[in-house]
Amino acid sequence: MGKILKTSAEGRKCMFPHCTHILSIYNHEAYCHIHRAHIPQEQKPKISPHANA
Repeated sequence: MGKILKTSAEGRKCMFPHCTHILSIYNHEAYCHIHRAHIPQEQKPKISPHANA
């Protein structure tokens, strides 16, 4: 039996101002891969992987 992967809600958008990227259900961050590097580590909010449970 395979391992069950944790997923986040579908249709989430990057929180960076004016960004319209839709985040992957496997990306538990609040920002897309492009803007993740622009946010200081202490300001990066995490999305609960159980948000859709």
